[in-house]
Amino acid sequence: MRLRAKVKLISYISASVLVIFGAGIVGFNMAGNYRTKMQYSYQRSLSQLSDYCSSIKTTLEKSSYANTPPQQYGLASKLMVEAEGAKNALSQLPVSQNDGEGIQKYLTQVGDFASFSIGKLSRNEKLSTDNKSALKKLSEYADNIAPKIEELSARFGDGEETIGKADTLKSNVGSDTDLNQKSSFDNSFLTVSKSFVDYPSLIYDGPFADSVQQKKPKLTEKAKEYSAEQARKILADFVNRNYRDITYRETRKGVLPVYVFEGDNLYGTVTVKGGYVCEVYNTDYPSDEGKIKYEEALKKAEDFLKRQKIYDMKDSYYVIHNSVCTINFAYSQNDTVCYGDLIKVGVSTVTGDIVSCNAEGLKVL
Repeated sequence: MRLRAKVKLISYISASVLVIFGAGIVGFNMAGNYRTKMQYSYQRSLSQLSDYCSSIKTTLEKSSYANTPPQQYGLASKLMVEAEGAKNALSQLPVSQNDGEGIQKYLTQVGDFASFSIGKLSRNEKLSTDNKSALKKLSEYADNIAPKIEELSARFGDGEETIGKADTLKSNVGSDTDLNQKSSFDNSFLTVSKSFVDYPSLIYDGPFADSVQQKKPKLTEKAKEYSAEQARKILADFVNRNYRDITYRETRKGVLPVYVFEGDNLYGTVTVKGGYVCEVYNTDYPSDEGKIKYEEALKKAEDFLKRQKIYDMKDSYYVIHNSVCTINFAYSQNDTVCYGDLIKVGVSTVTGDIVSCNAEGLKVL
């Protein structure tokens, strides 16, 4: 081989090595930046969860001493928003179903009880002795849980310890056993969830009361089973996004099994049977002072339900908080309103966009 050819070959090889090396450095930096961004996102969500749990604790304490319907109504409205916010923050954390099932159920029942109380008070009905007993139980658990979540937030909020299993692995070195081990955050959250081992049954007639939760959902009982990929496309159509931008997270079991998905500023669930959308939350919306009033928000929420082919729903009450108007709709038939069958729709009072939809209350029909 002539000298010139050798020089060219060596030059090409050197250039190729440099390109590969450079691409590796860029890829490594991008991966590092992504992990850092995810950590910031997790820390923010954990901080929000802690704030909401502390607020729930305070609101429940005040509710225990509220005697007049206006006081009870105002506190129940605040409690409902706080519970929804806490559930939203929890959904953004890398917590498995088993580790987060207890607190998920608790937050759902707090929000449901608040919604049930609002509906009852808006019909000029008084809270019963059983209702007040349920409120006391919720408050007792808030006293126990809020400090633990606050401690978790303080511990993982400074970045010294990472949140999530994947971030604990270094340089892809480790055995299969390492991959299956829980991270420090997982173990810490599991400890919090164990506080709900003896969680009592709540006696009231809301859609998430234990007596209702134990029933098999008739809507999905004989329905066709969908795959996670089919459910992903259903959710994408529902929120008008490309399905490739939505990621499957896990399958949540229980009385109503659902697929759990997440995307950019998005959290959603779809039933395994029937392929019905249960929950959708847009986690990024403007929090400026909104100019949209209830009447306009109601029209947008009603149009949204019609687009989703959800009919015969009548607005029952609403709450405006943090630039979101959350409207509760109940199923109506022949002028009879079924207050147990609820669907909540959140409308941004700044942009008029739909930022949340929770149809879990419609699951037992």
